[in-house]
Amino acid sequence: MDTSLKENDWWRAAARESHDRFGHDATLSTATDSAPRQRRRIIRPAIQAVWQFAGFMVTLPLALLRGRKGDSNEVTVYTAHPSFFLWPLIVMGFVCAEIVEHSPQLAGTLGWVYVWVLVYFLVTMLYDFSTRKLALWALIFTLIWLTSKYVEQVKQVVLLGAVFDYLASLHPKLDAGTVTVLSWLLLLPWLGSLLHMALNGRKRFTPNEIGEFHFGEGSELTDRTGLRFRTKYRDVLETLLTFGGGDLLAVDNHQNVIKRWDNVIGLFFFWNELDRVLHQRAVLDIQDESKEQAKSE
Repeated sequence: MDTSLKENDWWRAAARESHDRFGHDATLSTATDSAPRQRRRIIRPAIQAVWQFAGFMVTLPLALLRGRKGDSNEVTVYTAHPSFFLWPLIVMGFVCAEIVEHSPQLAGTLGWVYVWVLVYFLVTMLYDFSTRKLALWALIFTLIWLTSKYVEQVKQVVLLGAVFDYLASLHPKLDAGTVTVLSWLLLLPWLGSLLHMALNGRKRFTPNEIGEFHFGEGSELTDRTGLRFRTKYRDVLETLLTFGGGDLLAVDNHQNVIKRWDNVIGLFFFWNELDRVLHQRAVLDIQDESKEQAKSE
């Protein structure tokens, strides 16, 4: 009897020791596994958000162009708000941050990429570069650079090389957290530009009239009689950011600008469709003039 009791006590003690040891190991494994799981819960939604945003940016021009074509005798265009130009900074911020997270050694290179995208955005907002002006300034900077290289090689006098060496010595690096925060903050005004585009930037062209809707103010209809239209690409940098966008001008017979719509998205690509609708009014006017002349005769 005593022997059986001792054996039962020994088995109970062994079972308790096993439970304590394995239970402690399970607790440790659960604690160690919880950190990666929490990271996955944070990283996966962020990656999905970036992917959805990139897909939206790719399909946005197609969606806008497809939305312009309703009736065959009607073309709808959208004018872009200046905050629409933020999209390169937003995209580059998300993309570069994701690359740096997986390849930290590329932080220096991507830092320079982000700096140049920022410079592009600032130049676009501050200056207007037509094709001729951009070509002229490109030629001027090329001549300055070639002259500097010639003087440095022949005269052994450092000019622009010192500036480039100084900038390179700064070693700018892209911080994934910083650019991600900036991208999320800049996303808000960019979404505001889309809302502005839908509420105030839509223009509908028909052979007879031009319809505009202004949120909170009302609608505006402009008679197309006597108006001619022409395009103007005053800024090449803005044209690239608006997917071939430009300015659309309505002028009278004396070439006076009656109406002007700046930064019409994708104007270069759907101008033929718009010109076809605008040309229908010109044909009707010619027919009316011929009828009036026939009646007068």
